Amino acid sequence: MFQYVYPQFEKKRLLRVEMLDQLRDYPKDYLQLSYQGYSDGIVSGCKVSWDEGRLTLLPGIVWKGGNLYFMKEPYTVDCQAENQVRYLKIQFLTEVREVGKVMGNTRILLDAQEADPACEIELCRFRLQEGARLRGRHESFEDYATEYDTINLIHVPFAGEGRSTLMPCILKQFAIETIRNRVQDPYDVGFAMNVMANSGMVSPDCVREYLNVRLDGLKMERNQDVYRGLLKVLREQEYGGRKAGTERMEQKKVLLM
Repeated sequence: MFQYVYPQFEKKRLLRVEMLDQLRDYPKDYLQLSYQGYSDGIVSGCKVSWDEGRLTLLPGIVWKGGNLYFMKEPYTVDCQAENQVRYLKIQFLTEVREVGKVMGNTRILLDAQEADPACEIELCRFRLQEGARLRGRHESFEDYATEYDTINLIHVPFAGEGRSTLMPCILKQFAIETIRNRVQDPYDVGFAMNVMANSGMVSPDCVREYLNVRLDGLKMERNQDVYRGLLKVLREQEYGGRKAGTERMEQKKVLLM
């Protein structure tokens, strides 16, 4: 049955162990149940920036193996130009049990090996050339796939119900460009407004079903597949907008004549 139990603190009453257990377990149980059935991935934060040869990972929360991991302070790591693809990732260590506590620890690594989904989560990848600056600000949806000197977030798993999905910032950029394209397709309009209303945090199934309708049922198993599908939709929108604009111009010419 459903119930709630809160400890009641009163003057001249003994503080029982059960009361402390209730304070400890309630927030943990709430969070565990809230993310039940979610895939491993980023939950919040974890933004990456670069400045003068150092990468900085901002505070955030990740979900891995049924547990939430919190990082409350920024973390920096040396990052020099090597002109090869490098991966910033979280490596999850074996759980440690000590008297009075259980700890789940991690390491943050920057190397040339792609993340192993069994024990790691990718935070970004990039290819920094000598003399260049690594930028984290993206000018357009297509810019997220820029190969050189740009932080790539396409492969980063964002925790979602059942499976991971693209980071909210990527989906928001798609929605912004869709709206600016002044599309008439109800699927495009509805999806874009849904993304904007939820700050980019929409379910993986919502994204994939939208693409299934727009792209005739193409399979979208990986993040990069979803990204390419969304990019194809944007290009179709842009082509349709240019074509419609040309037709309007021709109609105006006919009227003038």
